[in-house]
Amino acid sequence: MKAIILAAGRGTRLGELTKNQPKPTIEVGGKTILQRIIEGLHRHNIYQIIVNCHYLPLIIEEKIGSNALFFYEEFLLGHDGTISALKSWLNDDFFVINGDTISTVDYTDMLNKHKSGTISVLMDNWRAAGVWLYSKEYFSIKDMPIVPYRPPNLVWFDIGDPVRLQKARDYFK
Repeated sequence: MKAIILAAGRGTRLGELTKNQPKPTIEVGGKTILQRIIEGLHRHNIYQIIVNCHYLPLIIEEKIGSNALFFYEEFLLGHDGTISALKSWLNDDFFVINGDTISTVDYTDMLNKHKSGTISVLMDNWRAAGVWLYSKEYFSIKDMPIVPYRPPNLVWFDIGDPVRLQKARDYFK
């Protein structure tokens, strides 16, 4: 199983916090967001991880070390563009995870409930929660169906703005 962590954005809504560091390297409860995501993947035996980088990529590489591969984007490609650029690396079902979200998702359970020929999306009651599981057929099936995955007792945080970042920090105190 492989995973892509989307970490290329500038994080402009966080203002001064991201002036000299990428958003995914912000600490929440003593760990960077990227650390939390990678540790979660490792708990579910997912070790083939690639992090896309654009803004201050050397800081991301320094924080992650050998826990992931890195894919530098000279120009931001976006969610679909990054997946397309990594097509040759993706030869089976794969996760895509926003680099600014922390969740309690059980990747193994999500994979077990995933249906071939679909895209499973982690959701709370009404909103996508930053994790997608793509079927390997993604590159050959046009308009692949999207299926919500709503686990009970999901806790998740999108730290994309100061208010949501503070909520995550309060939770992980």
